[in-house]
Amino acid sequence: MAGSKSDWLEDNLLDHLLGRSTTSLSTGLNATLYVSLWNSTINDTWTSTSTGECAGSTYAREAVTNSSANWTNSTAGSKQNKTVIEFTTGAGSDWGTVKAFAVNDGNSTATGSILYWGDLTVSQTIASGNTVRFSTGAIVITED
Repeated sequence: MAGSKSDWLEDNLLDHLLGRSTTSLSTGLNATLYVSLWNSTINDTWTSTSTGECAGSTYAREAVTNSSANWTNSTAGSKQNKTVIEFTTGAGSDWGTVKAFAVNDGNSTATGSILYWGDLTVSQTIASGNTVRFSTGAIVITED
């Protein structure tokens, strides 16, 4: 599965760790992160305002409390979701074919940034009545 952290996060991490006293990261960690679904493949340059995020009458980013209850401790540069992440069941209009996901620090396309992203191993068409669910350990974030 292809995936990475966004250019925005890379730049802010470098600035935060090496010599800059104030960055977007210096205000503290977000208490809530949001998982988004994308009909397009993503790359490092994409932002929360890029076109291609799922749409549909019931689609919304899924909130995940940013805590050790929901994310494993990092081991060998890797973390994963510790609990199931489940979206609202699709109803009304279809969400399209989901090809990728992102972990965001904002709950809508108007707020926040993409932090990490990844392509799905297998694209999934989400029709009315379907539920998107990431099982425990399905989202793996790796730093190398």
